[in-house]
Amino acid sequence: MSEKQSAPLFRQKLEFLLLTQRNDVLTRAKDVISQYYLTFKHFQNLESYHGSLREIHLAQIVLVAQEEGEAVSSFSNRVEYLLEKFPRSSLVTVLREPSLKEEMAVTQRDRVIPLSAAEFFTTLKFSYICLLKTRSQYFEISPSDLFPMSTLPFTVSVRLQLNQRFLGVAFRGMTLSESKYQRLLAVPNIYFQAKDGPAYYSYINTYFDDSGAALKKKARAAFLSVCCLFLEMNDYLLFDLKSSSEERIQNCYERLVHQIEALLPLLQNDESLWDIFRESAKNDLFAAVRSPWVGVYAAMICLKSGQGDPLVAFLSALFADVGLFDIQEEIAVKYLREGARELNDAEMREVAKNPILSLNRCLIKKFPLSESIKAVVVTIHERADEKGYPNQVPADKIPLESHVIRFAGLIDLGVRTTMAETGVGFRFLKEKIWEKEQTQPGNFSLEFLNAIADSLI
Repeated sequence: MSEKQSAPLFRQKLEFLLLTQRNDVLTRAKDVISQYYLTFKHFQNLESYHGSLREIHLAQIVLVAQEEGEAVSSFSNRVEYLLEKFPRSSLVTVLREPSLKEEMAVTQRDRVIPLSAAEFFTTLKFSYICLLKTRSQYFEISPSDLFPMSTLPFTVSVRLQLNQRFLGVAFRGMTLSESKYQRLLAVPNIYFQAKDGPAYYSYINTYFDDSGAALKKKARAAFLSVCCLFLEMNDYLLFDLKSSSEERIQNCYERLVHQIEALLPLLQNDESLWDIFRESAKNDLFAAVRSPWVGVYAAMICLKSGQGDPLVAFLSALFADVGLFDIQEEIAVKYLREGARELNDAEMREVAKNPILSLNRCLIKKFPLSESIKAVVVTIHERADEKGYPNQVPADKIPLESHVIRFAGLIDLGVRTTMAETGVGFRFLKEKIWEKEQTQPGNFSLEFLNAIADSLI
């Protein structure tokens, strides 16, 4: 999903444990493992491992596949056994047939992610899980975010240099003593877990106001909380064989909406927030999964230009690329890295399925999207010249938010390509994208481009 990076010199923690006899599963898993330099061990089954369980029981992901000829009941019992043996690991189960869902109740446990053969072998979902569970569970913050003698609503961790493990040093519910605070100030970086994103924002919101550097810190905290809730939302949304109650989905969606509503008032004035958001979270997963960034850029354009509803734009952007997880992995990766202009005709036909696939997945999973968000999700890639996809919608029927999100997507692509390669500033990048679209009308109308021009300054 992201470009290959140099392997860290020391990473002794075990990220991946493979327990399978199937060569096809092993080959697929090793392809992803090698791409992202994941540390791993492989055994045909747990019984064939003769070392100390202590050496492997902290594996972040345990992959287990239903073997050829293995009965459903036997596989279910094996997953139950592994859940007990690996109480802190996520279990990825590869099932032979999607119809096994009802017979495999164990796969509905919170720590189990069941994948069908098609999901595992042909889509982005397996790569996404690997990066989510091994590289995206902690977010970096500054020691100066903390206040001595305050009560922490989240756990503060540090990253050990030699083995890259995260170690909790100040725990949720404790009062941060002056001596502990001073020791943390001497640490280059501290971290919170993704599950604590909203708690981290609540802490920052309590101790910082809405001016100067404090505004930037609060806006970053709110955005990181949105990113964390976005990851939680995807847990409910992406996987065919995983079911969640409507109550849990509703609760997650409402918390996501509430967090975006808290962020929006902070976006209106400070130009430097573009860079604050751009630099807020960097890891292998977010190098390619960019929906939160497209959403926040779109909301800023809406607020400053008056074009569209910023909340609708932000939420629609978060759901707009869900369908990419249901098309061929190679095409989805190419689109995420390079944009639609680099696709050939066959690849473009596959990507053109994305809007409808995205909406259908939201409906199947019973996410409570408003009619306005549904309309935006399926028209983000429609154009002013009526040559977009999937339905070549008439220009006057395309919601303003769709145009804004599409323009925000061009900005984000420019951030990951032009800015990364040349080092140009954010304002220069935005102006050049605007000028290019103005001289080549069709993607956007001149009226729309003129309406958003001042919001990009």
